[in-house]
Order: sequence, then C-alpha cells, then structure tokens
Amino acid sequence: MRCPLFLCLFTFVLAWAAEARAQLADLSPPKTPFDQTQPPPAPDYRERAAWAVWPGVRSAADTVPKGANPGRASAPEADVFFIHPTTYLGNDAWNARFDADGITGQQLNETVLGYQVSMFNACCRMFVPRYRQATISAFLRPTSDSFKAYDLAYSDVAKAFDHYLRNENGGRPFVLASHSQGSLHATRLIQERIANDPSMRRRLIVAYVVGASLPETYDVGLPVCGSATQTGCIVDWNSASRLTLLALGRGLMVSWHKGKYQAVGLKRWLCVNPLSWDRKSETSASKNAGALPFAGLGKPVPALRRGVTGARCSRGRAVVSIPSAKREGFKDVLTKLGSYHNLDYALFYDSVRRNAVARVHAFVRRNKR
Repeated sequence: MRCPLFLCLFTFVLAWAAEARAQLADLSPPKTPFDQTQPPPAPDYRERAAWAVWPGVRSAADTVPKGANPGRASAPEADVFFIHPTTYLGNDAWNARFDADGITGQQLNETVLGYQVSMFNACCRMFVPRYRQATISAFLRPTSDSFKAYDLAYSDVAKAFDHYLRNENGGRPFVLASHSQGSLHATRLIQERIANDPSMRRRLIVAYVVGASLPETYDVGLPVCGSATQTGCIVDWNSASRLTLLALGRGLMVSWHKGKYQAVGLKRWLCVNPLSWDRKSETSASKNAGALPFAGLGKPVPALRRGVTGARCSRGRAVVSIPSAKREGFKDVLTKLGSYHNLDYALFYDSVRRNAVARVHAFVRRNKR
C-alpha cells in the first residue's frame, strides 16, 4: 500500500533529520567549567609555527584547482589576513592547542587551506594565523563558558593581526577574510581594530566575513558591499537550501555587537549574493563558473565544476539548489538538514577568486589616480 505523498515526505524528513542528529549527538560541551581548566599554551606569532600560511612557505593554500583562472599571482599588490573556521570537533577542552595535530590539524592544513584560503592566492600574499580555536560544542550550546572560550580564541587572533600590521603590512592594502568561527572573530576585529581607525579603513579592500550569524541590522562600522568592485565594505552569506531545518536553531547563534557577545535571536542575517555581489539579484547556475567539490582528506584538490548552483538572497540566507546529479562532493551531515555552511566558499570558489582579484585591482586603480 502506497502512503500519501505528504506522509511519505514527512516520514522521509524525520528519518533524514534523525540520521543527522545522531551524527551530531556527541558534540556536548566539556564537563569542566572554563575557569577550572588550564588553557593550552599561547602561540608566539614571531615564530613560523604559529602560522598555518606564511608568504614563501609552501602549503595547500598554494593550490590552483584545474579550471581556476586567474592563476597564482607572482607579485601580488595586496595581502589577505584569513581567520580559519572551527576544525576542533572534540569536547575534552574548551579550546584546542594552536598546533593541534590529528584530525583537527589535518582539517585545517588540507581542507581549509586547500578549499578556502587557496582562492586568495590569485590576488594576495596570504597570512593565516593558527589560534586556540573554541570547540564546536561552544557554538552549538552557547553559555558563559562558551563566551570565555570565544574570548581566548579572539585574543590570539587580535595578537596575530597586530603582529602582521607591525611587522609585515608596511602600509599595503589588505583583504580580511574568514569563515564560521573565524567570522565571529573577524566581526569583532573590525569593530575593535579597523572601523574606527582611518588609516586602517583606507587600507581595507574588503571584508569577507562568510558564514557569520551577522544580523543585517547590526552596524559593524563598514558599509555592506553593493557591487563587485566596491571597496572598504563588508560581505557575508550563509548558504542553505530553500527549506532548511537548521533555520529553527538560529536563535542560538551569537554575534559580537556593541562590545559584547549577543544572541541574535530571529534577526535576519546579512546576505550578499556571492555570484552577483549585491543583495537583490537572483543568479542562475549558468553564471557559476566554478564550484570546488570536496575530494576527501589526503586526496588532491579536484577540478572546478561549472553550473553546480545559482544563488539568491532570501530571508537572510543565500539560497542554493543543487540537482541530485551534481551533489557528489557537495554533501555532508549539515546538507542533510538543508545547510551548506561547510561549503559556503567552495560552492562559489571561482566567483570569490575572481572577485577578490577585481576588488584589489579596483582599489589599486582608485588609489593611483
């Protein structure tokens, strides 16, 4: 006997969600309160070991996937300071060692550098600090202990940024880029180090604070980018399908605003379309010249794929739609719930790569006049 369509769909969604929840069930926070723990040793940013990417030192960030154009810049006119997302999925400590090995280090050194940071090697010298990142569970169930873990992680990021400015920047224009946890720290960095400093604002080309739960009503001190070559502005998007169950949990998300961490509740998040670079256009998949599928840890970064998905901003998220025939390499536990958070950059790899180059060129042209 065949079940009614609505009942079949409902049963399918429940089973789908149950499978995803089962895979996330062990992500409970550490049992020991933050103040009763000993934080791991702090990184010394004078040492190369404190940096995941440093100019002239080979890493996965130097990768140029087949089909990527332009290629790696030989004499970049700008820098990128990239704050990496969470790769620490354990719950034995509130913050990971900055030099963590195992899966935490492998995810950073392969996935983040190869699939995210590498898109900036066409425009910029690259600087990616290691830091004592907060555990993923601190974001799933935010508490006062979670805020302390965020603070510790941010203190490292701020020190790394100050070291870069004092010793490496030399007045060069720069891009600020980040993802997920890194974008929480980036929005705080903008408010505390950049927005109110005229010299810094003059050098900032663009801030890609991707995957941040940043309400569109929050003023972080920078205008929202409205075109592909506007500079001195901020960009954010969170990728999701049209119907996403994770939207129900967005009230738990946190952002830095007015000097403290604040739950964003049901406020609509900022969304700039990563294909059109404005907030209103709907862009078809035919305009997406290259998404980067995930091949797996320990495997070479694959070639870009054309036409995987379009994008449009709706209800605070970048809505994507990937046909079943094109989903290989673009699915994980979160996509079962309609969230493409882990693929925020990869789905639009070619577009972000070209856009970073375009904004750098626009910035340089304007400042030569």
